[in-house]
Amino acid sequence: ESFKKWLRSRKIDLIISFSAPCIFYEDLLEIPKLGCINLHCSLLPKYPGPLPSFWTIFHDEKEIGATVHQMDYKIDNGKILGQTKLKMPKNPTVYSVINTTKNAGGKLMVQVVNEILNGSINKIDNNVSDNDYFTWPSLSEIRKFKKNGGRLI
Repeated sequence: ESFKKWLRSRKIDLIISFSAPCIFYEDLLEIPKLGCINLHCSLLPKYPGPLPSFWTIFHDEKEIGATVHQMDYKIDNGKILGQTKLKMPKNPTVYSVINTTKNAGGKLMVQVVNEILNGSINKIDNNVSDNDYFTWPSLSEIRKFKKNGGRLI
């Protein structure tokens, strides 16, 4: 609570999350004047949750990407503020997909912040249902991934 009090005293305009591995609850989401935004390394609403790089390879996607979205009380939900689509790398690994989407996502984040600050941001609905959520892969999914040629690095 003292950290949140400290944040409120700073009169923060925007909190930026770069693929945060934690949930921001309502009392934190309400602190910054312009809200909280997050980079998620998939083309939301596809593959919300952890490790979207694994799931895009697992499902043999042809496109990957990065999404900057407004954070709300649900994981990887909230309005889409920007999105970048990319071709799946040749012979993809989880590492190469993470590297590609984080690099593109960083550039996208700068663009989105500039659009927020100059008032030109376009918000798109991103209704992630509970059925869309991808959790950590199970042991059998990891085995299937490896059997089908999937690699981490």
